[in-house]
Amino acid sequence: MKRSNIITSLLFLLSLTGFYAAPAAALCVTPGEVGAWTNVDSNTRSIVRAEVRFQCQDQILNGQPYPPGEPFYIKLYGSCHPTACEWQEVGANSIAGGWKRGTIDQGFAKRDIRFKRLANGRLRVIIDTDFRDPSRRDYRSDEQFNRS
Repeated sequence: MKRSNIITSLLFLLSLTGFYAAPAAALCVTPGEVGAWTNVDSNTRSIVRAEVRFQCQDQILNGQPYPPGEPFYIKLYGSCHPTACEWQEVGANSIAGGWKRGTIDQGFAKRDIRFKRLANGRLRVIIDTDFRDPSRRDYRSDEQFNRS
């Protein structure tokens, strides 16, 4: 057998075992949800602003995505006066239908936050609020936002 055939065969066998592998290159594209958003309803009594960021997790370290944490983060700003009230930033993961989902516990209420970018370019944010106090009525807000 010729030497070049032996080397080719050896490289092929090594590639099957994982000892020889071509360098991997990952590419994280910035998702459409990323950025600053303003509620389309300037008179809303709900969320006036949203900020979405993305953390590219294109590496695996010890079998886990790296860097650690969620791939998406959302920070919401409620309608308060004289300035909007800043909620804590919450991590979110992708779920079915292109939605991202995270949960925030504000002590008095737990909020399930879902968001996704719509075909018309807007960001839709749905928040289900579950109050700890059973005498307070739980509610859902469903808001749309334009890019700021």
